[in-house]
Amino acid sequence: MIDNEQLQHWIDRVDTELVRYFANKDMTCNPLDRAMEYTLLAGGKRLRPLLSMVVCAAYDKDPEAAIPFALASEFLHTYSLIHDDLPCMDDDDMRRGKPTNHVVFGEANAILAGDALHCEAFQLLVSSTYPGFTAETRQTVILELCEAVGRRGMVAGQVMDLAQEGQDYDLERLKLMHRRKTGALLRFCVRLGGHLAGVREPELAALTRYAEALGLMFQVVDDLLDEESSSDTLGKTAGKDAGQDKATFPKLLGSEKAHAFADGLLEEALAALKDLEVDAELLAEIAQYVRHRDY
Repeated sequence: MIDNEQLQHWIDRVDTELVRYFANKDMTCNPLDRAMEYTLLAGGKRLRPLLSMVVCAAYDKDPEAAIPFALASEFLHTYSLIHDDLPCMDDDDMRRGKPTNHVVFGEANAILAGDALHCEAFQLLVSSTYPGFTAETRQTVILELCEAVGRRGMVAGQVMDLAQEGQDYDLERLKLMHRRKTGALLRFCVRLGGHLAGVREPELAALTRYAEALGLMFQVVDDLLDEESSSDTLGKTAGKDAGQDKATFPKLLGSEKAHAFADGLLEEALAALKDLEVDAELLAEIAQYVRHRDY
């Protein structure tokens, strides 16, 4: 949990709105809605919507009004988790301390739940409003999300991940894979906050540098936790990467150098924030949290 009252309040607000989103749906007769809700409400860091809200707040814009847009990123993230856990992908049976979606609802319903969450995300981006948010900016946001999750972003990263199992790889390819698979959506979330706040260059460029360092750091830490933590702490199967002979930073660099690499990325993220003209204390706190998280 993030040890900051304001940040935790915004995380709680996201959770409340996620519950409300499904409140009027009849879960007893709609297995699709139940499958969507199951993974979406199973917990999680809510880091992606939080980043968008914190950027808005940094520029004195309303973070609460950003929630509908921010939920879109959480829907996209959840869709990716459901699909990643499938037997044809990472074949995991635990996520956030609970059986994975396909274990509970079956593979077909899990696939469809992910597909539906993907569509709901774009519906939110198309239908939501924000003060000063123009049609041109909305188009930019949608195009950026398509790039973040499509064939040059998250999906491309997953393809690279599957292809790398048991293969030789170098640091540059590993970084590229995770900039796509993990980093691209986090980058989008930070830039989304910038677009909502009406931020222009070079502020947006500095936010982007922060997001790129944060996204890669998130994955390095994730790899380290998979190697060094327990399944109970992680809420998913620990040691799974090694068991599947996956490409990871600790495997390539060794644990000590992987930790040092993560520390360097934290410094990059914090350095980017120094180029902003606003108080970025909460963004810095998020970066520290990502580096030192234990799940």
